[in-house]
Amino acid sequence: MRRWLGVAGMIGLRVAALGQEVHIPLNEGWSFMQAGKEDWRSAEVPGVVQTDLLRHGLIPDFMKGSNIDSVQWIENEDWIYRRTLFVADTLLHHEHLDLVFKGLDTFAEVYLNDSLIGKADNMFRTWEWSMKPLLKKGENELKVIFRSPIKEGAKLREAYGIQLPHDSDPSGVSPYIRKAAYQFGWDFCPRLVTSGIWKEVELRGWSGARIFDVLTTHSGDLVSFMVFPQYGTKGIEKKLKYEVEVNGQRVAAARNRPGHLWKLCAKRSDVIPDRWFPAGHGSHAVQKVIYRMLKGKELLSETSMPLAWTDHQFSARSDSIGGEFTAYSHARLLFAKGCNLVPPDLVPSRITDSAWVAQVSHMQRAGMNMVRVWAGGVYPPDAFLSACDTAGILVWQDYMVANLLPAEGRFLANLKEEAREQARRIAKHPSTIIFCGNNELRIAWHNWGWQERYGLHGMDSVRVIDSNERLWTREFRHSLWSNWSDRYTATSPMSNWGNEVGLKYGDLHYWGVWHGDSAFSSFKNNVGRFVSEWGFQSYPDSALLAKYIHPDSLYLGSPAVARLQRSYKTDRPIWEAIERELGEERPTTLGGFIEASQRAQAKAYQMATDAHLDARPHCMGTLLWQLNDCWPGPSWSIIDYEGNPKPAYEAVKKAFARP
Repeated sequence: MRRWLGVAGMIGLRVAALGQEVHIPLNEGWSFMQAGKEDWRSAEVPGVVQTDLLRHGLIPDFMKGSNIDSVQWIENEDWIYRRTLFVADTLLHHEHLDLVFKGLDTFAEVYLNDSLIGKADNMFRTWEWSMKPLLKKGENELKVIFRSPIKEGAKLREAYGIQLPHDSDPSGVSPYIRKAAYQFGWDFCPRLVTSGIWKEVELRGWSGARIFDVLTTHSGDLVSFMVFPQYGTKGIEKKLKYEVEVNGQRVAAARNRPGHLWKLCAKRSDVIPDRWFPAGHGSHAVQKVIYRMLKGKELLSETSMPLAWTDHQFSARSDSIGGEFTAYSHARLLFAKGCNLVPPDLVPSRITDSAWVAQVSHMQRAGMNMVRVWAGGVYPPDAFLSACDTAGILVWQDYMVANLLPAEGRFLANLKEEAREQARRIAKHPSTIIFCGNNELRIAWHNWGWQERYGLHGMDSVRVIDSNERLWTREFRHSLWSNWSDRYTATSPMSNWGNEVGLKYGDLHYWGVWHGDSAFSSFKNNVGRFVSEWGFQSYPDSALLAKYIHPDSLYLGSPAVARLQRSYKTDRPIWEAIERELGEERPTTLGGFIEASQRAQAKAYQMATDAHLDARPHCMGTLLWQLNDCWPGPSWSIIDYEGNPKPAYEAVKKAFARP
């Protein structure tokens, strides 16, 4: 009854403007259970099964000790979420009522009053379906069944007929699932494959027409405002007009022209007088543009987007050395000082906007001007991108592709929809400078022996690499607005480490230190044109480990500490660096080992950043791997899981302060 009053009350407020688009949150009142059981329990949305089970005390805290191993069974089960939706007459007066899930993880069937209204199979897309035909006055039941991602992935693998490479995933199904790759395990975190409603859900009501999308561009001294409408009533096009407001001032207004793209222009100097530069190169003022759709004096729909006077370029032109990989802002040459970013938590639904924004704060304090959002995680929210806009941090956005994919048929169509939605959202932010088609896959295909290891020969080999190359070089590029075609790179890195040629062309992931067992001095002799990954591990402080490991196990060599390490290299490179780079004997205590690992990492980051800065203009960028962590273990991060800087953070900050 309480929920009935709540929903009816919200709708009552909208009666005076019933034609206006409304958004009613549906995050409350959910319950969940394992399929085949009968024990419904309260659920949190946004959330996932693992966090709901944890909240009810049904599983141990998977971030602590070895508990992560005891919750792996969850990925093999089906789960059901449901809630009751009470509907009043006033809501049904809207001509259109859409159910909008901003994130479903991952294989979901959505039912309204026991009728299937849609299926989802991609955690990176927004899913929406019309509810109006099935919605009734009074009580309605909304239900979502999540199928086991492992079992569904296995079906897709069988249908494709080829086992794709899966180095970090023993189950081998991750390439067939549009889901964050790091959740299947990576060399900086354990496996935790989630299911659930991981983002907000809402009911959208509208009548006549609504704004589907908007785009603001600028060229020369003109700013263009464009609206892409969605019509729901025949003939309404002739009755519509639009207004555009920038920072509270109306700058454009005109009637709709049926059959034509609605577009108005204003003088740039009147709207965005100041140029936007990345941090360290000038100011980065951002304006807010509000678009309104009206029928007469009645407001039907409203949306907004950021606007700034940018002129970004990313050049990979041939030059006298080989091929540059260089960022420009308003024709000004930029040296990129930055980092790679991983999701700030093992469970994506637990990453709040403030947690994302905190990462920008870390970058800003360290004097960075660029971040690469890594392909094995999740697309960042607008809150993160807005923070980058205002802090002057340029965003290199990877498409979420860290595996070779079955890039054909329905899977490809699904992926193209994801790419279009995410690219057009992210590209609206002034800080976004470039998109990238994948992480390390072209290099891996040609250098890592995957064909032999996974038996990919003959026509199978051709089918896999040809379809993936088309995805990287053509499909992703086409998902961008046309004016973005020169700010896209199909893969990163463009060059391989370990040879002279790799130091002359494009961007480079230099992993001679760590994977190649090289000394820190090799950073200086392996400077590429743009070093977009490099790094060295350290452990987080023992004070942090004490929150997640039982005190009895907090000693050097304990199984609980040893199992934190997820790299195939184990701790061996750290031990060797303590002796070789610090000139010290091996520590005999956990505290001594942690402290020495951090000092070794700080030295590595200081030597690498100095080498890259000293090599300007041959090298025009350095993005360390990695800024942050998603769980409390050893990794290449310079900020630990709880946001505490390691000594390497100060070393990087000092280096980036150099002119």
